[in-house]
Amino acid sequence: MDHSELDRTAKAIEALELKKAHLLREASAVDRELRYAKSAHGKLLNEQAPIFKLPTEILSDIFMMCQKTPAPRAMQLPFEVLASHVCSAWRQVAVGTALLWITIVVKVRTRHIAKKVLEWQLARVSAYLARSATCPFTTSFDIVGPFQVDQVLDLISAHADRWLRLSISVKNPPAATLQIWQSLHSVYAPVLEHVSIWLTKLSLGGHHLNEMEGTPLIFRGGAPSLKFVRVSGMALGCLQPPLGLVETLHLSGHPLSYASFRTMLDGIPNLLNLSLHRMHITFRPGDRDCPPIVLPRLRSLRVCGNTDDEEVFTVPAHRILLAFSAPALESIVLKDLDAFDEQTFPTVHTLALHTCPLSAGEMFRMLRAFPALTTFRLDESLPDILDLLGMPDGASGKPPWPKLSTLHLTDMESADVELLCEMISRRKTLGAPLERVFLDRRSRVVLRKKDRLDFLSKAVDVDRHEGLYAWPSDLRYADNEDGFCFD
Repeated sequence: MDHSELDRTAKAIEALELKKAHLLREASAVDRELRYAKSAHGKLLNEQAPIFKLPTEILSDIFMMCQKTPAPRAMQLPFEVLASHVCSAWRQVAVGTALLWITIVVKVRTRHIAKKVLEWQLARVSAYLARSATCPFTTSFDIVGPFQVDQVLDLISAHADRWLRLSISVKNPPAATLQIWQSLHSVYAPVLEHVSIWLTKLSLGGHHLNEMEGTPLIFRGGAPSLKFVRVSGMALGCLQPPLGLVETLHLSGHPLSYASFRTMLDGIPNLLNLSLHRMHITFRPGDRDCPPIVLPRLRSLRVCGNTDDEEVFTVPAHRILLAFSAPALESIVLKDLDAFDEQTFPTVHTLALHTCPLSAGEMFRMLRAFPALTTFRLDESLPDILDLLGMPDGASGKPPWPKLSTLHLTDMESADVELLCEMISRRKTLGAPLERVFLDRRSRVVLRKKDRLDFLSKAVDVDRHEGLYAWPSDLRYADNEDGFCFD
């Protein structure tokens, strides 16, 4: 073998490899320069678009308007994140618009404790907190599975001085109640207006929190602006915030003695709106003789029954109405009630029924209970009540609810169409005509198929609604956790 030939080919290979490496470096440098050139060209090209001629303040306002527009279900990222990814100019405007980042949503669906999920949520929350600057912000936790909320909640509660609304919905995580309590028990939240906490299972990890009647268990540092409170499930016994200044109170799904219930409401002198959802209120024999609970400013009341409740010492949901003295009450919403006691609400002008299968006798009691009613909302087929509303009373000759002017109907059945039209005609003849009827989409379709929508439109003003009503009616923001009528 010729060793000189081997040396020559080896040197040739080495030279070629060096040349290849040099060319690759040059190609990489060219690629880098090409990317920079394309980026600069794209930026200049973008700046020629009409939208880039807008002042930053107007573009920021457009972003705010787009964020408020309902997003398509397929959109995975919130608008503020998408806007910040379009280009560097949009990112600068989006990141600099603090009001785009004031809604912090922590939504987790996991079967396992994942460190990466926690790290990602912490990084995301930190970014929102930084970009929202000094603006008041809202936070919602929607957790299903073993996600530990303490680190994220501690991070957010460090900014409690600008906390505006807090919503927590947690399903079966380990030790969640204790973690929430530890993060919130001593917090001072001066501008906090809204708290909603829902827990499905009490999991204290070996610890125990005692229910102290009338004593707040979270926000003990103070929450002087707190006006809206919802506590559901075990949260009512373990995570009760201060209630003294609350105006709107939701209680849901927790055993509570009548004495504790009474003490709680007696301690809320400014209560305007009360919602009771599937509550287990137990009583002792002596409780029957107690005077009514006086709620002097109460304007709106909602009561949802518990159809599975068969405990001997639990107050039936319809009897709760008898427990109150509310001289200023204006609106009542009833759900899943199959009975109605003999009583009168002389000041109530709005009544809503949701799945209340009342017998004829119960209906007559209800018709007599609301002499001043002007607005009636019905979300199911109740042909008997449509029929009764067109019948004259023997004494006065007027139909029930003679002041009734507005009717809201949802999910009408075909069998209700003629009853509705006859009732409207009869009330007009009897001198108590309806003025306006609100119909959801299904009800409009049913009336149109029966060729009765034109008749109805000539008899009364017909408007559209989709069966969704804010509660209370003057609530100025969306309450996404309100499942009263849809659970």
